Amino acid sequence: MDNKILNLLLQYDIVNPEATLIRHNENRTYKVIDSSNGSVYLLRVHDPLTLNLGGIQHTRQGVESELRLLEAISKRTDLMVPVPVVNRYGQLVTEFELDGSTLCCSLLHWIEGRNLTKEDLSSPDAAYNLGAQVGSLHTFFATYDKVVPADRPDYGIRRTDKMLKQIRRGVELELFSEENFLIVEKTLTRIVDRLRAGQPETLKQGIIHADLNMSNILVTPLGSYAFIDFCLFGFGYLLFDVAMAALNTPKEYREQVVTGYYGKMLPYEEAYSVIEGFMLSAVLGYYAFVMENDAAHAWIRERMPQFCHTRCTPFLNGESIFLSF
Repeated sequence: MDNKILNLLLQYDIVNPEATLIRHNENRTYKVIDSSNGSVYLLRVHDPLTLNLGGIQHTRQGVESELRLLEAISKRTDLMVPVPVVNRYGQLVTEFELDGSTLCCSLLHWIEGRNLTKEDLSSPDAAYNLGAQVGSLHTFFATYDKVVPADRPDYGIRRTDKMLKQIRRGVELELFSEENFLIVEKTLTRIVDRLRAGQPETLKQGIIHADLNMSNILVTPLGSYAFIDFCLFGFGYLLFDVAMAALNTPKEYREQVVTGYYGKMLPYEEAYSVIEGFMLSAVLGYYAFVMENDAAHAWIRERMPQFCHTRCTPFLNGESIFLSF
């Protein structure tokens, strides 16, 4: 184990830590086992792999706001989320020196489970339950007023300009054509136009998880869903989270995610057109995030033209694409 990581872990009540690197993406993440008692933790060094992955969520204030949110969810709801661990000084965030920079670190109790798969959602009940759980999360978010907008990302309309700037780099890097970029630009413009013309009851905004992809939803040994990795949580349209949950679901049961989210209240008539726009923007947001990651360039070069042809162009032609993914 790297001595720096060992010294970092000794600032917690871990007697004999063993750490294994999981991945380096928006953070460096490690699975930590205290061999003295078998306790398992998740260590995060908030050091984004590329500039596109960084943001105010990596500041001390941003990390603390995430950890306070997780504490509140675990205390005030039945939702299963990672619970933060304080260090020996009673602090949620520990600072760490790496390559001349001061980084924020956090430790969470490990949740045993595996990543969600589409097969897990291959029934109406499973898809409905996922939508209902997103609804429960949003119900809690509506009661939570301990987060400052300045400490969290903004996923509203203004985010579009930032995404376009990041995606534009793909043309400069010769990953896809100018024509592809223009299709993306028109797609995001059409999405924004729908949002500006939409009904307030459909376009409610508030706190959102913002990254409910399959790797951030665990299936526990008992079959429950656990939402993890809230590091990108911020403020935006609530249906963005619903759209990401729907993307995880086979198209045969995708509608059940939406009905599960709304519960006894039927979905608004325009909900599906808004959700399919957010499905597109969620995928394009991923392209934007990984655009500066060399390891993703071959994937982008192959997928972006295909995505423009099979998803964006039909959307621009007025076709419904809710079941196309």
